[in-house]
Amino acid sequence: MRLLRMRLEHFAGIDGPLDVDFAEQGITLIEGPNETGKSSIVDALRLVRDFKASSQAAEVRAVRPTHVQADPSVEIELRTGPYHLTYAKAFARKGTTQLTVHAPVAESLTGDAAHDRATAIFAETTDLALWSALQATQGEPLAQPVLAALVPLHSALASIGGEDAAGGHDELMQRVEAEYLTYYTPTGRPTGEHAKLAGELAEAEARASEAEGALADIARLAESHERLVLRREELTGSIVTQRKEVTTLAERCAELDQLRQELHEAQRIAEGAGQTLAIRQEAAERRAQLVAELDEADRARREAELEQAEAATAVEEHEAQAGPEDPDTAIDAARTELDRATVEQERARAQQELEQALRRLGEARAAHTAREEARAALRDNAVDEEAVQRLQDDHLRWQTAAARSAAAAPTVTLERLGDQPVLLDGQESEVHEHPVVRPVVVEVPGAARVTISPPAPLADEVAEGDRLRREYHRACEALGVADLEEARTLARLRSEQERILADSTAELRRALGEDESLAQLEERVEHCRERVGAGEPPDPETAAQRHRTAADAYQRVVNAAEESRAERRRAFEIGQQLRERLVRAGTAAEHVCARAERAAATLAADRAQADDATVTAAVEEAREASTRAIAAVARVEGVLSERGADELASEVDARTDALETAERRLRELDNEIIAVEATLEVRGGEGLQDAANRAAEAAADLRRRWISVDTRARAARRLQQTLTDHAHRARRRYVGPFRTAIAELGRTVFGSGFDVEIGEDLSILTRTLDGRTVPFVSLSGGAKEQLGVLGRVATARLVGGDDGAPVILDDILGYADPLRRQRVLAMLRQVAREGQVQIIVLTCEPSRFDLLVPDVSRRLE
Repeated sequence: MRLLRMRLEHFAGIDGPLDVDFAEQGITLIEGPNETGKSSIVDALRLVRDFKASSQAAEVRAVRPTHVQADPSVEIELRTGPYHLTYAKAFARKGTTQLTVHAPVAESLTGDAAHDRATAIFAETTDLALWSALQATQGEPLAQPVLAALVPLHSALASIGGEDAAGGHDELMQRVEAEYLTYYTPTGRPTGEHAKLAGELAEAEARASEAEGALADIARLAESHERLVLRREELTGSIVTQRKEVTTLAERCAELDQLRQELHEAQRIAEGAGQTLAIRQEAAERRAQLVAELDEADRARREAELEQAEAATAVEEHEAQAGPEDPDTAIDAARTELDRATVEQERARAQQELEQALRRLGEARAAHTAREEARAALRDNAVDEEAVQRLQDDHLRWQTAAARSAAAAPTVTLERLGDQPVLLDGQESEVHEHPVVRPVVVEVPGAARVTISPPAPLADEVAEGDRLRREYHRACEALGVADLEEARTLARLRSEQERILADSTAELRRALGEDESLAQLEERVEHCRERVGAGEPPDPETAAQRHRTAADAYQRVVNAAEESRAERRRAFEIGQQLRERLVRAGTAAEHVCARAERAAATLAADRAQADDATVTAAVEEAREASTRAIAAVARVEGVLSERGADELASEVDARTDALETAERRLRELDNEIIAVEATLEVRGGEGLQDAANRAAEAAADLRRRWISVDTRARAARRLQQTLTDHAHRARRRYVGPFRTAIAELGRTVFGSGFDVEIGEDLSILTRTLDGRTVPFVSLSGGAKEQLGVLGRVATARLVGGDDGAPVILDDILGYADPLRRQRVLAMLRQVAREGQVQIIVLTCEPSRFDLLVPDVSRRLE
């Protein structure tokens, strides 16, 4: 399709008739300020194509003028396929539509018939999705065109590979997809009758299973009732038998009660005899203990008296020995000599520190002077790299404007034919060619004067160049320089002074070290001088050697003194220990004597009450009585054991517990039987068997219906998957030719190192430039916009001819730098010269497209 002409009237912000002619082959540039109707051209194409003249859709109402009572109208002339037609609409409640077909056969239609005929022609000759994809509309410059479903593009790519287009069976695919969506959602889940029958079948099978379960529950209850009745009969007979056995055992236990009373009395007598024996044995043991304590006290008294005598002898011998002399006098003399050596060594160290501080002070003062000189130079020179960059930008804009003016200006060629001088603007010139950007006077003195003026349209560009030149000179004056070169020189000098300032500051910090200022370093120097003092300082090595000698001598004296003091301490401690031993021995002797006296008194008092023979005889008498009582208890226990008294009692208790448990279980069985009988009586009248039969028949019917639908659904899904897989494989084969088409155009824009990765949907996934690959989503706004333009132009170029559509670029290249913009325009010119693509460019900044050289240019006011 090719647009030839368009007329808009009362359309959005357009009042009077607006006529726009388009280059049928090549580039049409439509420029104008904002709100002059550029974007309305794109809207008008869409509205006249998609909506009837009487439509009250929101898109149609949006283009009605608000300041005047008038109906918006659109008229377009175009070629599409074999047709050449004019199509016009006036949008209103009773809108008008007119279609005039000029070729191949003349037709003239109005109203809905005209709309229907135009729609049929567009459907026959133009892919509407391609038409929309080739438009880069205002507000969406960074979006990639949606190319995956464009049948003309698929056909073009398939023809390159010698294959059938994947979109050639779209009608079949749509029918298969429609059949598939009858049974499944787009995500593959069952829907419609398929899902409904599956749900009803699941519910019916659940009801049938529930009915079968109810019948099984009734059967289980009947079996349980039968088992419970049998268990009750068995348990009743067992209880009768157990009651008889418990009665017989109770009678036998009564016969043994007399023997148990005799055993209890014998045990009481034996317990009394045992207690008497224990008391008399305790008295005998206490008598033996008193005798032993008296013997032990006498032995301990003798040992304590011997220890006391030995301790007294040791104290006397220790006090007779003499101790070592006091060493403090030798220590004082060695300390005095060490102090004198320390003072001399400190003076030597202070002299070394003074020399180091003086060296650092000299380095710090030199660095401080260099830093202050650099600061003064920086205060006098304010020209930095940023200022130079701004001045360079002003100079570049001036030179660019001057070059543009010179390129667009006519040229005067001078050639002197004789000896007579030729003056150019009053000056004799050897220039053979001179651009005429402003009036030029060519004079042959005494013979002729010719004034040549530039064309009127060049005046604005010359004025702009003069304005930029004045801005450049004002910027030079503000910086105090004559030109850009002097500014660069001053900027280099400033950078050098900044480096000197940084180096001198670092050197000053290094020289100062831990001192924060020169004053503190000078104070350190004075302090070192005070430490050195008057007189010649000693040699550091000699002072150090003298100090080491004095320190060694002092250490030897101190070590000897420590040994002497340790010996005195040991002698004192030994004497102290011996005196403490003597005191402890005396105290122990006193305690032992007192204990022996108390033991003798206690034993005498106890013997006064009963002598040793009486105590022994009482113990023997009590032992015989206890033996007789224990024998009587053993005799009665033997009789009870022979008659099985313990086992009989245990058996009575066990049989009684078993009888109580059986009676309790019988009561529980009676309750369970009553509950089961009640449940059977209630459930038996519910008609569960009939309900189960009906549920099973309903589930079987639904399963037959579901199997029929599911078979058709599976077939539809398999056919849809097969066709979809075929389409995907075909699209993957399109990736290579489309990538080649994008790369061929892209190298004009980005250079020879350009390449792209294309997805199966023919979208650009990544861009590679000089070996560096970046995902599309991570690219800059300018790169995304340029790739979007490349995709649309490459698509239009591949489709071409009668199957194609215009490429409409509305306000593009707003994100592009000057060099990239120039290359994109060169690419558009190259494609336009091939004559296969119609390109329409809309812009509010005509300077952005100065290098485009359109075939048709139209300015809107």
